[in-house]
Amino acid sequence: MTTGHAEFDRFIDGFGELVTGGAILPAWSPDGKALAFLDGTPENRTGRLVDLESGENRPLFADVAVLRDAVRAATGQTPPGRGVPFEHIGFAGPRTLVAVVGTARLTVDLDSGEVVKLPAESPDDVHFGHADSVRRDPQKFLRTMPLTDPTPARELVSPDGSVFASTVDGNVVLRAVADNRTVPLTTDGTPEHEYRFDLVDPMLAMLGLGFPVCNWSPDGSRFAVHRVDNRGVHQSPQVHNLKREDEVVNRYHAQAGGRLERTTLHVLDVYGHDPVQLDLGDTTDIYPVHAAWLPDGAQLVVFLMSRDCRRAEVLLADAVTGATRSLFTEESETFVRIHHDVYFGKKIGLFLTPDGTRLLWLSERSGWKQLYLYDLDGTLIRQLTDGEWPVDYVHRVDGEYAYFTAHLDQDRPYDVHLARVPLAGGPVEQLSEQPGVHSAMFAPHGEVFVDTWSTPAEAPRSVLRRSDGSLVCELSAADTSRLNWVPPREFTAIAADGETELWGTLFFPVDFDETKQYPLIEHVYGGPQIAVAPHSFQGMFTTTAQALAQLGYVTFVVDGRGTPERSKAFHDVVYRDWAGGLVPDHAAVVEQLKARYAFLSEAKVGVTGHSWGGYSAFRLAAERPDVYTAAISSAPGFDPYSSVLYECYLGFPQTDAEAYREAALYPLADQLSAEFLIACGTIDHATWTDSVKMVDALIRAGKKHEFVLLSGQPHGYTSVHNSYFWRKAADFFRTHLTKENQ
Repeated sequence: MTTGHAEFDRFIDGFGELVTGGAILPAWSPDGKALAFLDGTPENRTGRLVDLESGENRPLFADVAVLRDAVRAATGQTPPGRGVPFEHIGFAGPRTLVAVVGTARLTVDLDSGEVVKLPAESPDDVHFGHADSVRRDPQKFLRTMPLTDPTPARELVSPDGSVFASTVDGNVVLRAVADNRTVPLTTDGTPEHEYRFDLVDPMLAMLGLGFPVCNWSPDGSRFAVHRVDNRGVHQSPQVHNLKREDEVVNRYHAQAGGRLERTTLHVLDVYGHDPVQLDLGDTTDIYPVHAAWLPDGAQLVVFLMSRDCRRAEVLLADAVTGATRSLFTEESETFVRIHHDVYFGKKIGLFLTPDGTRLLWLSERSGWKQLYLYDLDGTLIRQLTDGEWPVDYVHRVDGEYAYFTAHLDQDRPYDVHLARVPLAGGPVEQLSEQPGVHSAMFAPHGEVFVDTWSTPAEAPRSVLRRSDGSLVCELSAADTSRLNWVPPREFTAIAADGETELWGTLFFPVDFDETKQYPLIEHVYGGPQIAVAPHSFQGMFTTTAQALAQLGYVTFVVDGRGTPERSKAFHDVVYRDWAGGLVPDHAAVVEQLKARYAFLSEAKVGVTGHSWGGYSAFRLAAERPDVYTAAISSAPGFDPYSSVLYECYLGFPQTDAEAYREAALYPLADQLSAEFLIACGTIDHATWTDSVKMVDALIRAGKKHEFVLLSGQPHGYTSVHNSYFWRKAADFFRTHLTKENQ
């Protein structure tokens, strides 16, 4: 294996593991007075304890060697490494920690240093469901979601912790902590007409990265669910070939212009009263979402979005009768929300104040995403934020302020800062300072938060701030001593319109030499629901772009027009013109990079992308063979007719036929002259058919290409299959982009 492949494997398998610290996982004490966290590698891990009032930051354990001896005495095991022997910690009391070493659960008294091993659970108790770890911890169940395979999820605990909710065969069931037995909350659900509820991953919620869900009423007496009627919706087949006999499974996959699953909203009563269906009228071609419970648990706020995403309505619903009244609506000539946000994540941009009397609403009516405050009569009280910059999302609301992330610095438009604005009206206060992408994790009482930030070239750093943004203390800075690299560079280029500034990031091999020539590879996405160019240390596309660079390339990622996180006009370029900004902008960036940098002046250019990135890679290569020499499409979504995901941007095939014809890729097969490779999993019901159709189109057009079949793989590949795919990709680009193979 060449040095380049070794570096590729090092980055693709564990770029994040080469850097430790900087980003912390806080444990907040139950009395609200302290923050504890672990830092460093297992070999020399440390712990810190921060007094939230004074800001004193001191070692969590006075003597780590003594702690390790106490752990050894309590468990009979010698902990690995030389540092704090715990991977995670939590508080069991104001001065008591709970941790795990191997299979042993421990408590640590922070005052005396005493380590106590908690009694081990009986294997029989665990097997029969009597053990605390079974009864009191959320268990896994298979959750169904739109368009995807059922995925493992964890039960949702009630507010008082007495029961957990999950779904089985289309019905909601409750599992009691007291005896671990389950009872159905509904009995009329089926896989075709099923009850579902929304979930946020607990870890994401703890980190402040998950979005609120609205299921349990505040007192735990009611449970909000939606019921999905899949009958008549198109089904895509999955053929599972790896067992002795083939198995065919059909997955519901609504197609553009076809029948959409019909969703209704319901409130279930845990004491046995009949379910209540909320009166939303005919919800055919509507996306309804439970938004929030009012504090008294008697009413809910409901969000509705039309199938074309151009109209949103907010209603107030009575949880007992199901009656509703409209509060306000918003309509737009283009989409009012990003379809993925509503369809998959229930990220609806609607927030209730803690007293339940006002609503915060995200709107782009001004041309920039801003916050508006409404009362529960639907009257606009005031616009809270204003400016030529977009709000990202609201992360906390208290009695006085809304705390949110935003792209406040338009000199660096993809930087993310934390800010707050008074609900009573007033100027926006920026709470974070340094350039980069900031995230915040608030203490439960909201008086302090952990501010973590980074840039592509600067590893994460965390500090503790008060709610007004004032610095309490430094917490952690990343250790990059094991990272042998050339730092990435952010860059700007001009879009094909000749005036709009685009932002991207360049990545380099570890032995980069400005005096040499390098091939160039673009890692592309181009979908309208996310911006992907990394502007933090570990952005979405960082790992792959870094790894590809180690094979002897310069790689880059850029966001062209038609993507979010900028102005509404920047995003709307995609509306009814799927590739309107894609090919012109990305090709223009390549040409500018080659003209700007001598080390790229003679570069052959490759492009690779996954999912909608696979669409983009093919289209760039097919339409601009003068720019792109080789292209790889992984799990590619080639066909705009194949999925409901296109509708918010293209309209419907019945009414916007030209937009669909322009977006279709199969007709471009006969003009492909670049080298081309497709990779797809055989059970990816979303894109397998697209791949097969493109292969047929290329064969009929007499175009050579390579096809990598990944057996039994869905839209995301397992680590073994992913490694195989990237080895094929590395060989493909080496063959077609490097001089020695020409």
